[in-house]
Amino acid sequence: MKIAILTSNRFHIGADTKKGTEIVFRMLVESLAKRTGNTELSITAFCSGDSDLPVRIESIEKYPTSHDLTIPQEKNIIFELALISKAFSMKDEFDIYHVHIGDGDIVLPFARFISRPVIITIHHTFDKAYVKRYFTLFKDLENVYFISLSNFQRKQLPFLPFAATIYNGIDTKQFAFDASGGDSIMWSGRGIPAKGLDVAFAVVQKTKKITNVFVIKKQEEADWLEKTLQLPASLQIEQYVSVKFDSLRGNLIRYYQKSKLFLFPIQWEEPFGLVLIESLSCGTPIVAYARGSVPEIVKDGETGFLVNPSDNDIRGNWIIKKTGVDGLCEAIEKIYSMPEKEYQEMRNNCRVLAEKSFSANKMAEEYLKAYNKIVKKTGE
Repeated sequence: MKIAILTSNRFHIGADTKKGTEIVFRMLVESLAKRTGNTELSITAFCSGDSDLPVRIESIEKYPTSHDLTIPQEKNIIFELALISKAFSMKDEFDIYHVHIGDGDIVLPFARFISRPVIITIHHTFDKAYVKRYFTLFKDLENVYFISLSNFQRKQLPFLPFAATIYNGIDTKQFAFDASGGDSIMWSGRGIPAKGLDVAFAVVQKTKKITNVFVIKKQEEADWLEKTLQLPASLQIEQYVSVKFDSLRGNLIRYYQKSKLFLFPIQWEEPFGLVLIESLSCGTPIVAYARGSVPEIVKDGETGFLVNPSDNDIRGNWIIKKTGVDGLCEAIEKIYSMPEKEYQEMRNNCRVLAEKSFSANKMAEEYLKAYNKIVKKTGE
């Protein structure tokens, strides 16, 4: 099977990859590449020409277009179109295309002109009205299939022809297991309201627990973040601004491993959260609002605790009966008061779940199943 995998040419793909979609792309390509020696499998990556990947690379530019200041930001999409055009012009070389560019909508107009199957992984949450209006323009395309990151995401877009739900995967060797953990709470993410940073601060102030907060701050989000960071000196904060991602990632791994729990008071219906599976891989339980895909990732009472966002927003009959901030605080206290043996069992459960369901190898296996199923179907 000859597979073409497309991602944005705006970013370098390598160990220092910063964006979640590109991280998943790299994990998938590297995991598939490990299988090329023993099977009739060929992988070609369409991405920035300077990307560091163990497969053949095709590109239209040697360097990421977002790094070229002579290209206006709004014109980067033109280069994305050029990359897609090049990939589809080479259709005779491939059996299947797998797209990780944005949300896949950009590739649909091109898919009409090839007969090869095209798989699109939806990495974000779409506006339903937009999807119905735009995606249905191409509902006659029989060669286009979609992959959802979670069953929750799939349910939000029931009118799309999904081929499978495949969870994102990470390198579980990199996010190594730590059996003992530590005594502090951890929070990590972008400094925006949707990630629940202000809720996390409210929880920490109420529980009086030492907390490490890793904030990825963008300039356009600075105003809200600066207002939110008006906190008591007793709160321990680790803030990262404009640093190399590999440097941040290394610190995150150590804190995942040495934290008592990971706090995830998400404020939106996130289709998938990489930080959750990173924490699980390191053995650290999660306390989270049961929004979006979270109940598919966190096993209530086994790898952490789920909490309903409010009395008016009940997502399930979880172990923790209080809701909102009070529920998060109760869950935290429950973990801190666990007998050591029970807590160690929860950490082991986290690692086992990560290896079973959220490893890069598991992700690659599931995608190979989808490729084979679709290629077989289109060849009948």
